[in-house]
Amino acid sequence: MVKIFVICTAGRDDINRVNMAINFALGARKNAGADVSFMFLGRGVEYLMKNAANADEVRKQIEQMKQAGIDVAYCSVSAKGLGLTPDMLIEGVEPVMGGVHTAKKVQEGYEVVSF
Repeated sequence: MVKIFVICTAGRDDINRVNMAINFALGARKNAGADVSFMFLGRGVEYLMKNAANADEVRKQIEQMKQAGIDVAYCSVSAKGLGLTPDMLIEGVEPVMGGVHTAKKVQEGYEVVSF
């Protein structure tokens, strides 16, 4: 089985690219049967802010990915650098150290695709 690790660095200023990353991940999982893992990194973590105008839509997208069997994480180091705390972000997304998580995924045989 193909393993794909999708990293989304696009933030609130590039919603189209975030949506492209999420749709790519869902399509790879649902249509190609790939083992997909997803991480928000850098400014991508901004997309998870629970007080954003589109927070309900973001929650739906996260739930869709999780229901499809996609692990969804965000880089806690990036969040801290952006001044974001876990209580400011949508629940249900796993905090990880981005570099460590990426190295682990590559070691497990995942191919990295970034948006």
